[in-house]
Amino acid sequence: MDIPEPRFAVTPYGDVDSAALDNLRQSFDTTALLELVDGLAPMAQRFDRTGGVRDELLRLHRMAHTVINGANPSESSADDLWEVAAALIDEFRQMSDHCLEIAAALQPLADLQPDHDV
Repeated sequence: MDIPEPRFAVTPYGDVDSAALDNLRQSFDTTALLELVDGLAPMAQRFDRTGGVRDELLRLHRMAHTVINGANPSESSADDLWEVAAALIDEFRQMSDHCLEIAAALQPLADLQPDHDV
């Protein structure tokens, strides 16, 4: 009876595809993960701090509530409503692009998933 070699490797963090692991050992720089963490810092600060994205969205709501619903102005601003919205759109698109870059960088690790059915 021929028993094929296993196509997975047992590691302390679960089974992984052997061929994918061999490939990553030749080509994957784990310090790139640390660079991803560093790259998240500015984005995290925009969510954490006063005057960050949350505050900007609330400001935009107040402005839109006045313009669209006729509420009394509660915001003094030199910026136009559309300028504030456009700036937030740009920022969220940049964040989205960065998140997609992170996902792409992580994909080789997800590709370690073994196929135990083969």
